[in-house]
Amino acid sequence: MSRIFVVRHGEASWHSEDYDQLTAKGHEQARVAGAELAARGLTPEVIVSGTLRRHRETAAGILEGAGWTHEVAEDPRWNELDADDIIRVHSPEHDTMTAALAHHAGQGASGDFDAMFGMAMLQWFESGSGYVESFPEFTDRVSDVLAALVARLSPMGTAVVVTSGGVGNSIASQVLGGGAETWMRIFGTFPNTGIMRLAHAPERGLRLLSLGEISHLERRPELLSDR
Repeated sequence: MSRIFVVRHGEASWHSEDYDQLTAKGHEQARVAGAELAARGLTPEVIVSGTLRRHRETAAGILEGAGWTHEVAEDPRWNELDADDIIRVHSPEHDTMTAALAHHAGQGASGDFDAMFGMAMLQWFESGSGYVESFPEFTDRVSDVLAALVARLSPMGTAVVVTSGGVGNSIASQVLGGGAETWMRIFGTFPNTGIMRLAHAPERGLRLLSLGEISHLERRPELLSDR
């Protein structure tokens, strides 16, 4: 049986001009996540990540915390959904997620951003066109890269994947046999450096063993975050 540990990136710079970089807390989260994986006795056969800066920085922190010397294999198919595009289609007055967040924060209504983004996501789920990457295209991309990773692993091999929450949501909902409705039910269960465990056996396929584990952060509650 092969195993796959999917780790969401550390805390990114949510309110800054450049979201795609870890905060000081995010870097520490990554190191703590790496120490946790090493403490479980993992000897990864492969470590992979997306190509976004927050993925690369998280992967580097995991390596440091675990004391591993692996080379990280990057693949853009592990990258996050295009939140800027999803928001832009829903609310054309906002060019980017950062601009939309700043707009709502400036009105003292940050909760309104979450509501708006939820509606934008629902539109993305239901619409088949008008996006840089539609929901079915995103789902197929994640399915393809996950299948490629499974095929790459030896029968008893272990992989560590560094990616984003949307990719984790997609993997979990696909393994559970659901679609957009399942996605929304599990939305928010991937805090920063939350760990999802998958197992694969030829006779059973992929199984979801855990979703968004944060035991490594519960021992350091000051590191808990979900952005």
